[in-house]
Amino acid sequence: MVIILAEYIGVYLVDLPHGIKGFTRKNDDGSYTMLINARLSSEMQIQTYDHEIRHIENGDYDRAKEIDRLEYDRHIG
Repeated sequence: MVIILAEYIGVYLVDLPHGIKGFTRKNDDGSYTMLINARLSSEMQIQTYDHEIRHIENGDYDRAKEIDRLEYDRHIG
């Protein structure tokens, strides 16, 4: 079980290109930086946040998989 501490996740609303809802980067100190597209509706922003949190909870950033495969696994698998 992974415990997510909010102080280790910086969440920022930014204008991202069309088609990119958001993404998260694991920082060198073990914290995370999450960018969510400010152009999305608030409902879609929340869904994107939840999606990115699941990546963190599942330890996806510590795995040696390519991001396309991770996204496929999360959405289809």
